[in-house]
Amino acid sequence: MRTPPEMPTSSLHSWHDQLLASALILLAALPRLTYLNLAEFKIDEARHYQLAYQLLRGVWRWTGSTASIGFPKAPLLIYTLALPLKISRDPRVATGWLGLLAALATGAFYLILRRLLSKRAAFSAGLLLAFNPQAILYARKLFTADLLLPLTTFFLGAGLAFLSVPRERAGRYAAVATFAFALLLLTTFSPLLLLPALIWLYWERRSELTWRQLGIAAAAFIIPCLPYLLTVAPQLPSFLNQASAAGKSVLPPLPGWISSWLLGTSWPATLFTLKGLVVLLLVIFSLGGILFLFQRRDDRRIRFLGAWLVLTSLAALLFPFEIQFHYLIVLLPTLYVLPAAGVELACRRHNRLGWLATGLLLLVALWQGNIWVHTLQDVKQGVAGYGTPLGYWWSAAQQTRALVTEQEAEEALLLLPGTQPWDEKAAVLNALLAGTVHRLVDGHHTTVYPPHRAVLLVASEVLTANQTLTGTRAVATPLPASPWGEQYHYHLWEPASQGDSFADLQPASAKWASGSRLLGYQIRGNAAPGETVQVILGWESTSGPYQQDVHWFIHWLSQEGQTCGQVDDVGWPTSRWQPGDHIKMQFSLTIAPDAPPPPYILQVGQYTYPGLENIPIVDVAGNPAAAAVEFPLD
Repeated sequence: MRTPPEMPTSSLHSWHDQLLASALILLAALPRLTYLNLAEFKIDEARHYQLAYQLLRGVWRWTGSTASIGFPKAPLLIYTLALPLKISRDPRVATGWLGLLAALATGAFYLILRRLLSKRAAFSAGLLLAFNPQAILYARKLFTADLLLPLTTFFLGAGLAFLSVPRERAGRYAAVATFAFALLLLTTFSPLLLLPALIWLYWERRSELTWRQLGIAAAAFIIPCLPYLLTVAPQLPSFLNQASAAGKSVLPPLPGWISSWLLGTSWPATLFTLKGLVVLLLVIFSLGGILFLFQRRDDRRIRFLGAWLVLTSLAALLFPFEIQFHYLIVLLPTLYVLPAAGVELACRRHNRLGWLATGLLLLVALWQGNIWVHTLQDVKQGVAGYGTPLGYWWSAAQQTRALVTEQEAEEALLLLPGTQPWDEKAAVLNALLAGTVHRLVDGHHTTVYPPHRAVLLVASEVLTANQTLTGTRAVATPLPASPWGEQYHYHLWEPASQGDSFADLQPASAKWASGSRLLGYQIRGNAAPGETVQVILGWESTSGPYQQDVHWFIHWLSQEGQTCGQVDDVGWPTSRWQPGDHIKMQFSLTIAPDAPPPPYILQVGQYTYPGLENIPIVDVAGNPAAAAVEFPLD
């Protein structure tokens, strides 16, 4: 027996709808706001955190971070993150803030869908969105894609409202929909894939809008974007030239990516598994949803939803840049309209069939939630590609900050395995320690001893490689640095013991025009042809940061002046020099197999980079005296 279908709400939502929307918000918040210590936190997240922190300190900006395509993004995410960082510097608070926005979007999606579908169908879609592992993952970072779900939901609601309101109010809602699209583009570039959907939106009401209304809608887009557009305008021509020259070399595997977003995890290798059964259910419901939507194609709201899904996917194929998987988050939440419409079709066929369909999608949602639970368990043990969870980073930063205060130190020195922008430990800890005086040191071959008390954070990876760390004492129990067994060790440097740190070096004296003075050197290893030796230099910075980059050169010479080996390295970047710093640097040098036997001569000098101009050694009057200093070796 067929029962009359439940009519979707057409005006204000009933208290039942408000209750169900609230339930969905709570369900969506549960995986997004718990275990934030296990949230993913990499270089991109650190950069966004740092920019938001700087914004709160008065460093205003009209651009955000740089996109993977090499062009600066708009700054909406940075502004959004500044709100929770105003309350707390804890990055877990900011991460939870984005998760809360995504949870609220889940409830809003249900209320939006209720304009088109019954409670059971809309609630089924909300459940799938609430427990989608991919959607959860992209609500637990400080990443531009994390803001897209709330904004696409806003754009969806504004677009459907624009298509539903009487003609006299169409202009107002056109401006709101265009403003929502502007907010998407002020976050990142992937929402450009929704441009065809926006055009379709206007096409549906093309005969009902006046030129004045179109002008207001255009202003709703241009005014929010204008500061950003004016800022990046000078860079745009050169970027477009480079982009057109590079072109797009590989078409993205869209069917697999779209199905992964719908499923919430990777596509199964075979359908003869539990995951395969879930896939089959979603495919069946989605096909039923397509049939139902096709039957209602006279409704321009349905045509808009279809345009969103179809035209956005086609735009991804035509997009002039390489498409990444996370770009397709702009398909959410609309992608879940398909299985929801499948439930609606079942409800309209028979009431029992509708309940069965709702129950099956509930089981799919619970399966997705179980996938997320297992994901968290894997992350706790360590997952390649996921990176170090947030809790490890924040504990290290908090411990460092506390020790600087407790030991009355003037700064923290972070001895890490690399200090380049692409070195994750350096990038993340540098961001999280914003506001605490600190310097980054490549601990593989450098140790800095400042003329004041300093706390040293030493990554376990550099302890075995670093042969220059002397004269300090441990001041705290080591902290775990990752799920893979790495640790952070904490040491205290006190200037009173400064002499001890250079006691193992052979005294030497030479002063360069760069403001650095050699105090000693040491050779470790078997100095013979074909062998590798360690050359340790101890020197003092007599002035502040030097205006040019400086590289050191170490030449291993025979008695006749023949070069038997050499190494060039930046050592300690000039931008981090401070007056009174004592620095020990370690260089690995391999002596040529065909080199003559010892004794040898050690030659040490400096040159500018990239200018490659020799920096002379100066005499007491500051006049150039030599190009390098040489030390006979036994």
